[in-house]
Amino acid sequence: MNVILKVGTRLHKRYEIVKVLGQGDFGIVYQVRDKWADKVDCFVAIKQMPMQMIVDCERQADLRATLIHSAIPRIFGYFATDEHSYLVQEFIHGSNLEAILEEHPGFLPENRVITWAIQLCNVLDFLHHHRYHPMVFRDLKPNNVMVGQANKIHLVDFGLARVFPPHFFQDRQAEFRHYRKGLAIGTAGYSPPEQYRGIVEPQSDIYALGATLHHLLTKRDPQKERPFTFQEHPIRSINPAVSRELEAIVMKAVKREVEERFSTAKEMQEALERLRV
Repeated sequence: MNVILKVGTRLHKRYEIVKVLGQGDFGIVYQVRDKWADKVDCFVAIKQMPMQMIVDCERQADLRATLIHSAIPRIFGYFATDEHSYLVQEFIHGSNLEAILEEHPGFLPENRVITWAIQLCNVLDFLHHHRYHPMVFRDLKPNNVMVGQANKIHLVDFGLARVFPPHFFQDRQAEFRHYRKGLAIGTAGYSPPEQYRGIVEPQSDIYALGATLHHLLTKRDPQKERPFTFQEHPIRSINPAVSRELEAIVMKAVKREVEERFSTAKEMQEALERLRV
């Protein structure tokens, strides 16, 4: 059982808890001060999980070591106590998209959302085409996207990321097709229909990105609605200030059928970039 630790608690003889950053089904994330660092105020983020998830800590640490991208926070290590396992990672100064959306009094400016969307497409394309272990993130949603300094996007919480064999999505080796099948996992409202059946594709992340953008532009939370009903709620019917071009891009991303979405995150990124010309 995850118990929230008190402010000032010292972990691993060096990490002093400053505050809770967030709490989910699989853990609690803290901002902590690294007392061994040379700087007086050196902060990192620590995710606390049940002890039995130590293997997941090891997996994420090994996985993230090769994910060198400006939008992916670095992993510094992991450790465990008798009751919990802890993942130590880069602390991002900023807020997640969910908090930004809740704090903004009206609809978010279109240009700001486009800026975030382009960056998210870029990091998804990086993950989907990773040389050694392409992966599908499987849990893209506002709560898992941090906005740091200079409006820079950071993708956080790789706990549900699914790794595939090298070049899997380019070569489509018949002998590995079963790798696309697994547990039905993700977040209701943001996960696409095929993910509910335990099947994932790069286009599954594209759907989740589209669902995230629809939420940001309309403030309509998909977790509170019937799943897969985006086509019944065109963006401009809720927020007329959004351009027809951006609406078309987002509505294509959230098509129920995989084949009707953008074929790659790069293709979606290019469509978004044309709106800024």
